[in-house]
Amino acid sequence: MGRPRVKVIDTAIDLDKMEKAEDKVLEVSLEADKKIERQAKALRESTKKKDKKASTRSKNYQDQIATIDKTKEHPISEAIDIIKKVSSTKFDASIEVHVNLNTDPTKSDQLIRRSINLPHSIGKKLRVLIFGGDSKELKSIGVEIGTESTLTKIEGGKVDVDKVVATPEWMPKLTKVAKILGPKGLMPNPKTGTVTTEPEKIAKDLQSGMIDLKTERAAVIHTTIGKVSTSNENLEENLKKLVEEIRKSKPESLKKQLIKSVFITSTMSPSVKIDLSSL
Repeated sequence: MGRPRVKVIDTAIDLDKMEKAEDKVLEVSLEADKKIERQAKALRESTKKKDKKASTRSKNYQDQIATIDKTKEHPISEAIDIIKKVSSTKFDASIEVHVNLNTDPTKSDQLIRRSINLPHSIGKKLRVLIFGGDSKELKSIGVEIGTESTLTKIEGGKVDVDKVVATPEWMPKLTKVAKILGPKGLMPNPKTGTVTTEPEKIAKDLQSGMIDLKTERAAVIHTTIGKVSTSNENLEENLKKLVEEIRKSKPESLKKQLIKSVFITSTMSPSVKIDLSSL
């Protein structure tokens, strides 16, 4: 009689294990269902937000889009005309250019970072801070002169300038504010011409049409070439110079064509694609 009793116990243990396993499977299944439901809900919310954003576009913006053929590439002069016509801001909007590249932004040897001088001013008065140089001449140009007290203000988080320039002698002192200036793209760098023995010349260049070329994470160079009030001829010359200098900066490791596409836009307006053969 003892042996059958053992078998009954074994069977009970096995059934108990099976029930626990079934419960575990059911628990996993329920958790999976919940996860799928959460993902579906997130997708619905995301779609609602996109639909809401699209529906909040102003009628004026919708009218602007309707006048632009997104499938067409426009010659440079025609593209500038279109952008000026669709720009409807009450202020003098900036004319911006987005140059899409075939580079890999994760490869350091394919990053482009330098400064160039455009033929004409971009119409923006830059706030320039310069450490070193002839203070009297720099003040006449209209720039701020950097001092030891300026460094103290920067250490405290006060940075209210568009560009920082320094002579080589000042660079050791600026290392203590590198963590503040670096993330803002303001740390002087020889590659961009902001570390120089001729700060007076750089100050004049910055005020007349000097801009930075810098590859962004999405392999794009984005910059301003002027204002809506800038003449078409000046905008065209600035854009052609910009593209020319970007082409000169083609990384040696890149075997294919550097520029993929070029778009022009103005503040708060749709973009227009430019025919590369016209640049």
